[in-house]
Amino acid sequence: MFIWAKNFVFEVKEIHVVLQHKMSLRAEQRLVMTAMLRQAIGLLPLNRTEMQQAVQQEMLNNPLLEETHDEEKEIIDGEMPELRVDVPENQNDERGEVEIDWENIAQDNFDDFLPRTPVDDFPSYEQSLARPDTLYEHLERQLGLSVVPEPIARVAEQIIGNVNEEGYLEADAEELAANVGLGSLEADRALGLVQGFSPPGIAAKTLQECLFIQLKNIELSARNNSFSVDLARVLLQGDLEKIGEPQYAKLAKANGVDVDDIVQAIHIIRSLDPYPGLRFSEQRVETVIPDVSVTKRGDAYEVTLNDDGLPLLRVNPQYAAMAVDKTGTSPDTRKYLEEKLRAAAWFVKSIEQRRQTILKVCRSIVRFQKDFLDHGVGHLKPLILRDVAQDIEMHESTVSRVTTGKYMDTPQGVLSFKYFFHSGLESNAGENTSSLAVKEIIRKMVAQENPEKPLTDQKIADRLKQDNVAIARRTVTKYRKELRISPTSKRRKMRQ
Repeated sequence: MFIWAKNFVFEVKEIHVVLQHKMSLRAEQRLVMTAMLRQAIGLLPLNRTEMQQAVQQEMLNNPLLEETHDEEKEIIDGEMPELRVDVPENQNDERGEVEIDWENIAQDNFDDFLPRTPVDDFPSYEQSLARPDTLYEHLERQLGLSVVPEPIARVAEQIIGNVNEEGYLEADAEELAANVGLGSLEADRALGLVQGFSPPGIAAKTLQECLFIQLKNIELSARNNSFSVDLARVLLQGDLEKIGEPQYAKLAKANGVDVDDIVQAIHIIRSLDPYPGLRFSEQRVETVIPDVSVTKRGDAYEVTLNDDGLPLLRVNPQYAAMAVDKTGTSPDTRKYLEEKLRAAAWFVKSIEQRRQTILKVCRSIVRFQKDFLDHGVGHLKPLILRDVAQDIEMHESTVSRVTTGKYMDTPQGVLSFKYFFHSGLESNAGENTSSLAVKEIIRKMVAQENPEKPLTDQKIADRLKQDNVAIARRTVTKYRKELRISPTSKRRKMRQ
């Protein structure tokens, strides 16, 4: 084939492409994330409570798992009895179905012992639990005890419903009154009624109004200190920032009073609550149950897992026998039982693997932080996850999962596993000092400082350098903020 282009002639020859099929054998290693392996990894980060729930849920899903109460079998140093069941080698993962007839389960006759009171007359479990009142319930109860006209009570109820958790009113009282067909007179009376409830300062629109309401209560209860309360009210009418970082001499000169009077007035202001509603917050303090206990035996420390509340599992022997009986069990039932038997065996193995991993990680932490366990936070060493991972020859991600949400009972108190992991600062002597230990030194310095001449961040850094801890002023400022320590200007106190 020829192509003419201007005065040139191109000859295009035919191109032949030959496709060949070739087989080659190549060996490679890959980690296949099976469902069982995913389950084993998922158990590692669970805390004690979550682990209890996971075990209970697995027992509900797998009829071959059951709790054993054999007290003669003891778990020593993390060892569990072996699962002596021949698991079929069939790796088919498909599930069959088995119907369990629960209707024929024997029931004891409790009718003669039960009271004849109808069930509906008994309070529910939630109703029988004792709990503190919410802010809304506290205000509603006070409104119910108030003797006011019905229109005022209606507006007051609207106001209470628009008070946020901090105790501030998030709506206009006149608009709330208009919603129920009432005017500004009823709005003012209802707002005054609610603002007279406890806690003092409730239903205010601004911080200044909240503090003014509390000052009014103080004035009514302490008439002999009315001058300081009046002066506090005058200061609140000005710039609140000046009160936060007071310059007593300037405030005294501006108000024509002595410095001692300013000190007393600011002391009253600081005793007020800027968020009166938070004392009714629904947040609860949860009790921490440690996963591991560390006790000293001679010169060494012994690590013990806390397995209280975690049932000791075993495979139901009757179901296990049915799973391997090829003559007395139907194929579909045996297929279902084989699947559940493999899952049960793997779950028990995963629990034991989790226990052993927690023990290894905890023992490694104890080896690294033995000085801390002996002498306290000043001897806490810098530690990262990689150090523990290399010590126990595991992956860093495994250590991270194990240390998540778990607590250790030590001679220094109940501490989170994460408490032991933090960065360090290099000292002038070439040794590393824990950042947490440095924070503790800063906290003690501030606690022992002269309140009339508090330490600046630079002075704290200079003192640390004298103790062979090389640290910059900005690092001291960072640690001070993390410790929630106020700056020098707010810590300074005048001699009274």
